[in-house]
Amino acid sequence: MTIEGDSREYDLLAAHCETLGKQFPNKKLLLTAEIGVRKGLSTKIIMEYIRPNYSGLHFHIGIDPYGDLVYEHYDKVKATKLDYDEKMLLEFKKDFAEHKRFNHMHMTDKVFMEKYYYGVEFYHESKQYLLNEYGLVHFDGPHKTTDVLNETIFFAERSAPGSLFIFDDWKTYNTNLIRDVLNEYDFQFISNGERKMIMQRPINELNNKKDNSKN
Repeated sequence: MTIEGDSREYDLLAAHCETLGKQFPNKKLLLTAEIGVRKGLSTKIIMEYIRPNYSGLHFHIGIDPYGDLVYEHYDKVKATKLDYDEKMLLEFKKDFAEHKRFNHMHMTDKVFMEKYYYGVEFYHESKQYLLNEYGLVHFDGPHKTTDVLNETIFFAERSAPGSLFIFDDWKTYNTNLIRDVLNEYDFQFISNGERKMIMQRPINELNNKKDNSKN
C-alpha cells in the first residue's frame, strides 16, 4: 500500500486504522483524535480506514489553531514562524465540509485540554453525545518533549484497553520518557518506522476484566 506523502509514513497510519475498528466489535461509539491537522491527509486516512471496518458510530476531532504561529516546535530550537496561513485553513474547511461526525478544534493543544477536560460533545441524528474516551490519538503537533508529554498524559488518562497512540517525528523529542510514562498506563510498544512510533494498550485488558467479573 502506497499513499501520497509516504515520507511521513501515512501507510503505517492507514494500516493501523484499518484494523482498529475490528478490535471493538461490541463498542457502539468510538472517538479518535489528532493533534496537528495541516492539510488534512491524516484526517482523511483516519476516517476513511476506520469507518468501513467499524460497525458503530465513529467520531473524530482534529486539533489545530492554524494562523501564522510563532513557537518553539522542537527541543533546543529557537521559535520559528510556521506557514499555517488563512488560505490553508480555508482549503481545509472546504475539503472537509461534507465529512460527517468530524469536528475541527480551532485552537492549540493546551486550550483544547483545558476546554474539553470533561469530554467533547457531538450531535448526530438529533442525539447528543458526550465522549471522553479515545480509541486512537495521532500526535503530530508541537514536538517539544514537554508538550508531547502533557498531551500524552491527558489522552492516556482518557484511554481504554485497545487504545492506539501514534507519534509522528518520534526521533525529535525524548521518546524514552514518553514510553516510560505510557508504561504506567499499561501501554506497550508495538512498532516504529523512520517517522512514526506506535504504542497500544493491550485489548486483552478488556477481556481479562470481563472474565474476572464472571468469577
